[in-house]
Amino acid sequence: MNFTFIQYPRALSPAVADLVSLFAFHPELFEHRTLALEALAAHDLHWFEHFGSVDLLHDLFGLEVCGIIEESDAHVALCVLQETFPDWPHSDVHYRRSGRDRGWKAIIHKNRDKRRRYQKI
Repeated sequence: MNFTFIQYPRALSPAVADLVSLFAFHPELFEHRTLALEALAAHDLHWFEHFGSVDLLHDLFGLEVCGIIEESDAHVALCVLQETFPDWPHSDVHYRRSGRDRGWKAIIHKNRDKRRRYQKI
């Protein structure tokens, strides 16, 4: 059996280097997702009843609770996430008009999103 090895250039072009730097994978976020689901359930917010999913944000090291029907539940979910992950300073609630998880989103993450502007409240 013959194997062919692909040789990559030693230096990546700036465009490719930017794309590579955006990729991140943090397996520990799966444990954090479980903690979030338990904390939300403890505050009477249940999966498939009050929200559609808890997604991992590997690039920001965070979580987002998606598909929340009621705005008030989104704010409660965000408070629960902030209580559960006090070292994650960035959070937000917003509405998604289309897509798989249409509805309110509660987002919390550790790393700053370079594409967003943050406002102190």
